[in-house]
Order: sequence, then C-alpha cells, then structure tokens
Amino acid sequence: MSCFNTNLYFFVKFVHCYIDMSTLFTLALAVLPLGHLALADQAPYTGSEFQSKDFGLYPTQTYVSSSLEVPVFQINQAAGNNVDPADRVFISPRGTAVGQIAPMIFNSDDLSLVWSDPSYKTTFGVRVQEYNNSDYITFWRGAIKGAGYGSGSYIMLDHNYNVAYNLTTKALTVGGDIHEIELTDEGTALMSAYEPMEYDLTAYNISNGWLADSIFEEIDVATNNLIFSWRASEHIALNASYADPGATGISSDSPYDFFHINSIEKDDSGNYLISARHTHGIYYINGTNGDVIWTMGGKDNQFEDKSDGQATNFAWQHDARWRNTDLTEMTLFDNGAADWVKTENETRGLWLSIDYDDMSVTLKQDYISPEGILSISQGSVQVLSNGNVFMGYGSNGAFIEYTNDGQVIWDVQFGIIGNASVQSYRAYKQNWQGFPSWNPSISAAGNGTDNTTVYVSWNGATEIKQWAILASNSSSSLATADDLWKNVTKTGFETNVTVGTSARYIRAAALNADGEVLGATDIVDVNDGSVATSDSKVDIGTGDANTTATSSSSDPDSVSGSSGNDTSSKSDKDSAAGFTHASSSLALGVAMTVFFFFGL
Repeated sequence: MSCFNTNLYFFVKFVHCYIDMSTLFTLALAVLPLGHLALADQAPYTGSEFQSKDFGLYPTQTYVSSSLEVPVFQINQAAGNNVDPADRVFISPRGTAVGQIAPMIFNSDDLSLVWSDPSYKTTFGVRVQEYNNSDYITFWRGAIKGAGYGSGSYIMLDHNYNVAYNLTTKALTVGGDIHEIELTDEGTALMSAYEPMEYDLTAYNISNGWLADSIFEEIDVATNNLIFSWRASEHIALNASYADPGATGISSDSPYDFFHINSIEKDDSGNYLISARHTHGIYYINGTNGDVIWTMGGKDNQFEDKSDGQATNFAWQHDARWRNTDLTEMTLFDNGAADWVKTENETRGLWLSIDYDDMSVTLKQDYISPEGILSISQGSVQVLSNGNVFMGYGSNGAFIEYTNDGQVIWDVQFGIIGNASVQSYRAYKQNWQGFPSWNPSISAAGNGTDNTTVYVSWNGATEIKQWAILASNSSSSLATADDLWKNVTKTGFETNVTVGTSARYIRAAALNADGEVLGATDIVDVNDGSVATSDSKVDIGTGDANTTATSSSSDPDSVSGSSGNDTSSKSDKDSAAGFTHASSSLALGVAMTVFFFFGL
C-alpha cells in the first residue's frame, strides 16, 4: 500500500469513529478561504513625498458606505510610548485645497476617522468641554467676515451628536465670532465678537472712520442671558496696535481691527485673561468693572523679562491659558508672524512663569517644531493629562505632541507645511464617547460576483469592537442569531468583508466590547447594491457566536445560526444557517489532521 493510501486509510477510520460526515463537511467549509476581511481605510503616509506635494496639497480618502471625505495624514514621527492616552484628535480642516469642509474627530491610535459632519461647513475650535458634569462637543459655525473674524453661533453637541445648545451674543449687531467659545465651571460661556462701529480715526487720516471693536461676553448657557460684557475700545488705546488700518477703517464692511481678540478665560476670582493678536498683548481684566489689571507683552508691557527677552517678545499670538490655580503659570501660542510681516523665524509654544512680587516673567519652556513651522495665523497650545503639550499649528495643517520639557513624541501633518491652503484654527487631543442617533451604514460592490464586497461604517460611533454579519438568500429581516454568519473585528472607520456569491442579503450589527448590539444597518442586496430599510431590532443573543471575533478568511456557509438547528430546513435562508456551528479550535484541529495524513 502506498504512503498516500495508508494515510488516507487511517484518516477515514479516524473520521468514521469520531466525526459524523455532516460535521466534517461543515468543518471543511470552515477552513476554506472563500471570503476575507480587509482594511478599507488608507494608512497614513510616512515618507518625504507628502511634503513634496506628490499627493497634492490635501491628500484625502473617501469611503463606499459613506459620502465623507477626510484627510490622509502624514506621520513625521510616530507616537512614542509616552504620548498622552487621550483617545481622539479634533480638527476642523478648511482652506482653498479642502473640498469637504467639516468638523472632524479621529482616533489617536491609528488616525482613522471617528466623526465628521459636512452639514456644519466652516467651523472653528472643535473640541470637548464640560457643562453640568456632562461632556459636549463645542465649536463655532457661521460666516467669515473681513480679515480673520466672523459672525455666527456656538454649537454644543451631546453624546448622540444632537444639538443640545445653540448660543450666540446678546445686545450686539453681530453674532458670535470664530475665535472663542469657552465654557466655565459656573455654567456660563465666554465668547468673542467683532462689532463694526463708527469711530474717530482722524489720527490715521481717515474721515468717517469705522472700527471693528473687539468684544467678549459671558452668557448663561441655560438661559442665554448676558452676564458680563467688555469692549476693547473702552479700555485700550488704538496706538497700542501693531496693525495699521491700511485700506480698512473706511466703512462698516471694512472696519479697522486694531485689537483682534482671540482667546478668553475666566479664573476662580472672577477675572478674565484675554489675548489680543494685533497688540501683541495678554491682558488681565477685572471681572467687576472691566479695568485692565495688568498687561503682558506689546507696547504696554508691565513685566520684567528675566529670559533675555524670550518671555515677552511674543507677537501675533493666540490661545493664552492659565496653567495653575494661583495664576503664576501660563501657556500661549506665539505665532511670530502675520500674513504681512514676520517677526520671528519659527512659531513657538511658550510656557511662562510669573512672579507678581517683582512683576517679572520667565520662559519656563518653549516648544518648537522640527520642521521650523512658522504659522502666520491661528494655533493652539493644550496641556494634556500627563503633562505633555499638544499644539495645533493653525494656518499650517499640522499638530505635534511634546513632552513637558519640549521633546517631540508625535508629529503629524494633514496639509503642506508653509502652504496655507489647508488650515485648522485649533487642534485638540481629548477623550470622547459618541453614540449616534442614526443607524450605521452599509453598501455593497461587485453585483453578486466572486469579488462582491460589503462595506460597513457608523459615523460618530466610538464603542464598536466588532461587526456581526448577518446573511441570507431571502429578504427576511435578518434580525436573529439564526441569520448570523460571523463576527469580524472593526478595522478603522470602514470595515469591508468579501462575501462573494454565498449570500444575497447582508446586514451588519455593531457590537461593543461586551458583545452587546449597539445598532444595526439596513439590508443590502449584493446583487444590485440596493439597500432596503429595516426597522427590526437585531437580537443575536450572547455567547461565543456573539462575542468572538473572526478575522480569518471564511465563507458564509461555514458559520450557522447560533442555535444550530436548521440543517434540514427547506427555507430560502442561505447556507449560513444550514450547517451545524463548530468552534474554530475544532476546525483548526481537523485541518491540521488533514494536512498530516495527506502530506499537505
């Protein structure tokens, strides 16, 4: 007897003694590579081609199950082990190269998309803030007015991405400005505004002058009532500005912006810290009467610089923030340039220490990018929970995470450095959990051929760990464990699964880490790609069939419904429910036995 026949003989005896033939058939199907899981998201770039514009000014990716278009990132330095654990990155890309403008959230571990909503169009300052012990996504949306300010409102989205609050200014002729929406612990919101007003500009040889007065207001979130209001024109002299009127100041449509407020923060004593780009000044404002308590930087600087001028020479700056409760440490984004002038060679993040006894300030640490980024506008500095510093580079589409002492540990671009065609006013790294009020999406391509692939995604959902794939050859609701084909691990924003010709109708249910169903798609007909609405709730039970991820290649026929009682059914349900379910470990054991006996 040949070696082959001998091995075959013992293998058949093994099968006869220990495994019935229907089970063997099921196990054999289980190891056949008739379908596969693939990653739909495009991986970030890492080479020099990105900055060389080989992929254009704003490389993007699109999806099959969604109409969203988002950036493909360039990783200049991969995240180190000491990055902060916050799980999301928030940006709002816009600019001449950006086709689909929207607020966006990405996973910080792989930079895959979490959420985007182009219906909001131009937005500024998207981030998470707390109000009444709950987290909200906050941002400005509206119309850009003049050179670098706007008029609109401030949106607060809950965890379901529903608008919980829509805030704007009070008692003004304009809406809220792009630069600031800052929530306080007192249940109020700080917001900026730029209001045109007639003003005496004869000192600049302008008759019938108009001023864009920088204003900030404090509004009660619950009632939208005005708590406090402050105007720059009532407290700051126009000659403190480094920005001359030029061709502005002649009309309400082109007023002179001498101050340019861009950040506001309230402290426990009830006073306000504000930043003014055009005066190069940081101002501490009395929260009762609006008087200027002190000024740091600019022409009216009141602090001695103990760092050889490096602590108070900031220019065109943004985002001044307190970093301790005794108000002795502050961070800010020192642009060092405007679009018409350059005062420094590179943009810096600054951490300053203040001594009120001798009215001095010291540079504690600066944060400078390896690329020497110089941002002519916008920008942010965020101190993370572990003490790291996260900077968004405004007019440059980039963000960088530094250690507290200034070492770069994560360096990412989404636009070309030095090219302002892609911008994001600020960038933040924060935690967020999203539970969308809409259903996940599903789509198919391939028209029922061997290459037919199903694509699933859920814009905004953060807690998906797996997708349960339900399959059928009938138009049934696909809602029970009998319809379950297999579970696949969620990969990126959009997960795709090749189903070939094994089933005509596919539905996907999103599962969390406990195997619970978070939501389900409609039903897609893979033969023509049509999607039929399904309101039936998916209930696939618990246990291995509902919680064990399967990312290996397999055919829909290889996995039954979890009940395993449909082997003799004459219905039109697909063979995914027609064979007895077997565990993957047993299938692997049989496969190894086949390999041994047949010499494969």
